[in-house]
Amino acid sequence: MMKNNWVFILGMLIAISSCATKKAYLPSSDYVDVNTYGSYIKVKRQSTYTNVKGELIAIDSNSLLVLDEKSEQCVKIPISDVFEFKLRYANASQYGWTVPVAVVLPFMHGFFSVMTIPTHLIFTIVVTASGNRAYSYNNMAISYKELAMFARFPQGLPPDIDLSLIKSP
Repeated sequence: MMKNNWVFILGMLIAISSCATKKAYLPSSDYVDVNTYGSYIKVKRQSTYTNVKGELIAIDSNSLLVLDEKSEQCVKIPISDVFEFKLRYANASQYGWTVPVAVVLPFMHGFFSVMTIPTHLIFTIVVTASGNRAYSYNNMAISYKELAMFARFPQGLPPDIDLSLIKSP
């Protein structure tokens, strides 16, 4: 019975640790400064409590322009209607593979593995979780002016651009 619990817990930890946002237009951390696309943003609206998720295209003094990942259309969201936002500007390193290793390696400690397995698991899960949170901001961390730096058009939408031509990579 105890063996089945450990297998279940291990399976759940691996599944949870592998959950991350992988968007084709998000660069690795090495190429953040040369990315030609906007960052991934999830905006929760106050009026409808619905989420708009996709690429941040531009910001002006009154609204955010997001290329919605579902409809593949640009959605204009008034800043006054934004309840909260979460931004990811690069793909985080994935450390999910370390969870099984953290369980197997302590068996080399023999009798002491009873004490070292939980320690290895705790630290591995903490590192994995912090890796998944890296390269992200929310509305509590940055202002809308700072958020504009992560848009495809950081200086604002050019006047001659047709919104229907903006597509995901």
